[in-house]
Amino acid sequence: MVKKYKNHHENRLQILYEHFPALKIIVEMFSTLDDINLCIKDVDGHYLYVNHAFLRSVPRFRREEVLGKTAFQIYSESLAIGYQHQDQQLLSRGENLSDQLEMITNPDGTLGWYLTNKYLLIDQKKQVHAIIGMSRDLHAVSTKDPRYAKLAVALRKIQTCYNEPLRIQELADEIGLSMSQFERLMHSMIQITPRQYLTRQRVEAAALLLRNTDKKVVDIALDCGFSDQASFSKQFKKITGLPPLRYRSVNRPD
Repeated sequence: MVKKYKNHHENRLQILYEHFPALKIIVEMFSTLDDINLCIKDVDGHYLYVNHAFLRSVPRFRREEVLGKTAFQIYSESLAIGYQHQDQQLLSRGENLSDQLEMITNPDGTLGWYLTNKYLLIDQKKQVHAIIGMSRDLHAVSTKDPRYAKLAVALRKIQTCYNEPLRIQELADEIGLSMSQFERLMHSMIQITPRQYLTRQRVEAAALLLRNTDKKVVDIALDCGFSDQASFSKQFKKITGLPPLRYRSVNRPD
């Protein structure tokens, strides 16, 4: 039965390679890395591929035992619920998830903090074929560094409330860190400040609206938390390299 499932999911992976040739290159690049977990799942959450680093987070399983399973079958329920929520958010919103701070099992059985990015594998007809997940080990054990739990709360709030008038100082106060602690911890993790992270979240949300809607630029700016169109256009060009309308025309040539 294991062999049957293995062959089935290997075939599905080969089909993805045929439709998305660059995917095979990504798999080869990440196949032997020790501190980045890579996985490819179908839209129902079944694993189609995992690299060596991923397998170290589930030491009780061999690769062929992971393929075809969902997170609930290889992780504890408390962890799997979080992973499933991310996938559902990814699919429902139709946009990639960046810098999600989460706990993953370390090879020794402890829980550690990882920074996760998830991407939708979409064809030209906008059909979703798979989910790609990449998680970087921050080498911080969850039980020994409570600052990461506080930072996770702050990042989740930025990710979900970016369209609100968030104040970084108030966010630092909420999680019990000084402004300097908040900035140092954030910068050590992803090399940007909390303010830069908030701006990036807003720009990513605006880019999605520019690609997929006909909303006016000023409305998109306000919907994504910017105070006015001028500041939005300045930050958008700084991050993407293009002004909003130019970005829309390049990504929607029709």
